[in-house]
Amino acid sequence: MQAGLITRIKASDRAAFDDLCRERYVPLISYARLFLSGLDSSWAEDVVQDVLFGVWQNRRRLRDNESELHAYMLRAVYNRCVNYLRRARRLQMFNNEYEEKMISVMGDCWSPDRNPVIRSVFNADLRDIISEAVGKLSPRCREVFTLSYIESLSNKEISERLGISLSTVENHMYIALKQLRMSLSGI
Repeated sequence: MQAGLITRIKASDRAAFDDLCRERYVPLISYARLFLSGLDSSWAEDVVQDVLFGVWQNRRRLRDNESELHAYMLRAVYNRCVNYLRRARRLQMFNNEYEEKMISVMGDCWSPDRNPVIRSVFNADLRDIISEAVGKLSPRCREVFTLSYIESLSNKEISERLGISLSTVENHMYIALKQLRMSLSGI
């Protein structure tokens, strides 16, 4: 971040806030998309916009510490994603009931083995499959994995940012990679 950026934001400098948004939007949106994989990508955009709006609304209470602001924004994105996932779970229950009814009415034509159109839908591109596999990780493993592979942070930096020990970070990475290998082994 630029020197004095937080001070300028606290003084209601919109240009400084725009600089912060430009600088942090892509990493935050990538982080949110990993948590919300398999859902409408606009949800990740909504999450990040809500977080940035919250930063602007609470700008006078910001501390002059870049790493604290960054950690706050990551935590806020994480918390909002959890809320969106709860909402998505409720929607998924409705969709599952609908799908079951369609299969019972339409029969085998919905089977991927018998319908090439359905098969092509099931053969989504590799990125979607990986995103879904990452989405199945526990929240903490997903967070550590995202910070390592999306934000390119070292294990030590992740440890400092999340306030957990280095060995805990390494354990979460080990678990995440092991689960991803198992999830993706059938591809």
